[in-house]
Amino acid sequence: MNETRRLFLLSALTGLAGTASLAFAPALAGAALPIRSATEVLRAVAAAQPALSYHAAGPDDGRPIVLARSAGEAIDHYTEIASLLAAQGYFVLLPTLREADAAVPGQDLLAFIDSLHIPEAVFVGSGHGAQAARAAATHRRTRVIGLVLSDSGAAPTSVPTIGLAAGASAQQIADAAITLARQGKWRT
Repeated sequence: MNETRRLFLLSALTGLAGTASLAFAPALAGAALPIRSATEVLRAVAAAQPALSYHAAGPDDGRPIVLARSAGEAIDHYTEIASLLAAQGYFVLLPTLREADAAVPGQDLLAFIDSLHIPEAVFVGSGHGAQAARAAATHRRTRVIGLVLSDSGAAPTSVPTIGLAAGASAQQIADAAITLARQGKWRT
């Protein structure tokens, strides 16, 4: 799809959605236009307010795995995990969460997957990202196939969870996410 057509369609969707709902036009959300490469896409989506930027890796038809990262965390460790998962055929999403009480980013994660029309996913996080993933699971457990939490405390008992120690390697985190994705009870 050429850029002119893409901008037209995105602008039309934004106009139809209204100001209080999701805005899919990156130009209107204050972000750069989407940049495509073979394995990664940088996009901007308004999943509630304000817009969340995110990276995506792997095939669009792969099982979704969301790596929850707070704005203050370095992206390098997460991109390594994303590369390992994408190489196994998973669709990996790496949104940058806004700083707020854990319940707000948890709702943002759910709104984020809603905006991408993803019914359910495995969530991975450490620190603030783990709190957000746990809040998402608590709020809508049917949307969360499983949780991989690093250094985060107790998790909801109704959601399959793998807890890892702080400082777990990218390979350990990826392996835990793959285990939950394979054993999960996917509706789709």
